[in-house]
Amino acid sequence: MVYPLYSHQLVCLECERATGPTLDLHCPRCGGLYRLEYHDPPVGYEPRRPWIPVSLRHGWTALQALPAAGGFTAKLEFLSPTGSFKDRGAAMLVAGARAFGVREFVEDSSGNAGAALAAYGAAAGMRAHIFLPSSAPPVKRAQVEAVGGVAHPVEGLREAVSEAARRFADDRKLPYLSHNLSPYFSEGMKGVAWELRDQYYPKPPPAHIVLPVGNGSLLLGLQRGFEDLLEAGKIERLPRLHAAQAEAVAPLVAAVNGAPPRAPRPTAADGIAVAEPPRLAEMVAALRATNGAAVAVSEEAILESQRELGGCGLWVEPTSAVAVAGLAALRGDGTIADDAEVVVPLTGHGLKHGGGG
Repeated sequence: MVYPLYSHQLVCLECERATGPTLDLHCPRCGGLYRLEYHDPPVGYEPRRPWIPVSLRHGWTALQALPAAGGFTAKLEFLSPTGSFKDRGAAMLVAGARAFGVREFVEDSSGNAGAALAAYGAAAGMRAHIFLPSSAPPVKRAQVEAVGGVAHPVEGLREAVSEAARRFADDRKLPYLSHNLSPYFSEGMKGVAWELRDQYYPKPPPAHIVLPVGNGSLLLGLQRGFEDLLEAGKIERLPRLHAAQAEAVAPLVAAVNGAPPRAPRPTAADGIAVAEPPRLAEMVAALRATNGAAVAVSEEAILESQRELGGCGLWVEPTSAVAVAGLAALRGDGTIADDAEVVVPLTGHGLKHGGGG
């Protein structure tokens, strides 16, 4: 018997079929993905969570004002135990796997999520098979192997990596814990919203949050976290959530603007180089629900923002710098006023990429 921390169900995004807690990724009726719904109302002093997360002491990352880098407040997610914000989702997804008695699992990732799932899997006594692009920074593969995970590099596009992981999971009859598909992963991101509420209290949370977006787990988690806070009466309004993407791979920007997506091109922001995010419709809805915008930035702007952060003593990977470049663009077009309170989550450490800034 599986006992979740908060009573919940999974509901198909396509046909609305409901089921109890499960690690299955697709609705058996129509093949759609799931969203998570709780039976209990928000409690008001902590986020509702499906499971008690596996812990490596993640969360409660610091805030740092950065007047010299554009006048915003950074949330230092790159100081998480594995060097990226993906720890939050990994801690929750692995906790779900633990609840179902999993001892070995398969995942695919561009790098950071795989490293996090391998680490939290090790903390829970599980063996992780992580499929990742052969072009991923070597340090990310090294992280997987350092904690006892098995790295499976795959040639080709990101979609080829996912397909190889699925085939391996089917052949070995192992659970496939896709962080891109499982609703439990983004649920682990809700803690960022609750932390910001507490870190800013008694002031309200910031009016704007600008974040880099690939598969959208942080965007969806922030939306759900702030909506819980609003329902619990702990905030009076939702912050505006703004998505930043590299011009080279910007499907969310295209979808928000009603334009066809362009063919992907190489980008330094490999962590968000996702041409076909499976939860694209949810991501668009999250921006609209919070009156947010989506912006695409050039490679030059990304690398310049990375250098600016380095001048403040912070080394982040280019994916993180996308949000800083995005903030500059949103201020430039008047979406965000120059004097508005803005938080930018800096999502990944520069050591994860290996490139200079």
